[in-house]
Amino acid sequence: MGLFADHGKWYGRCRKVFRKETVTPLFLAMTTLFTAEPSKTATLETSTGAETSLSSVLARSKTTVLFYEDRDSTTLNQHVKEALFERGKSKGLLDAVTVVAIANVMKWNWFPARNFVLKAVRDIEAKVHVPIYLDFTGDLTRAPWRFAGDTSTVLVLSGNDSSQPPVLQFKGRLSDDEVEKLFSTLEALATK
Repeated sequence: MGLFADHGKWYGRCRKVFRKETVTPLFLAMTTLFTAEPSKTATLETSTGAETSLSSVLARSKTTVLFYEDRDSTTLNQHVKEALFERGKSKGLLDAVTVVAIANVMKWNWFPARNFVLKAVRDIEAKVHVPIYLDFTGDLTRAPWRFAGDTSTVLVLSGNDSSQPPVLQFKGRLSDDEVEKLFSTLEALATK
């Protein structure tokens, strides 16, 4: 007899259960589910542990400079952060541009490391006076954003809609030319 001796009987039952009119809508629903455009939002946390979304953070400003960095790359673009504050202050543009800092902390998404991260970030926020959002799940390293998880990513976003593509995007340490391009773009967007 063997294992598949009565395969004809099983085939007949499967044909009755999985008729064309049953399987086709199910198949279409599954392919739509797996091929749909991924959401442009991401789940973030504040240093108090409250959940928020990237889209709600970006909705607060018309022009945004977003920094996405892991622990080892926070100083890569320190020159940009300092120049951003100085130029914004001297040109009166501090209120026209919002800085969004997001820390890639997915390496520390386990107890008790997570608590140490939250405490350390609260201490940094108190020093720099900028809220730091935390990406514990690595949402921004996956589609559609695909930020590098091991370096600094700097974006300029215009409008308060996270579904819009960035105006500028840089990866790694910004050169002097890239810094000038960033500031000329920000000035143009801020004076619109």
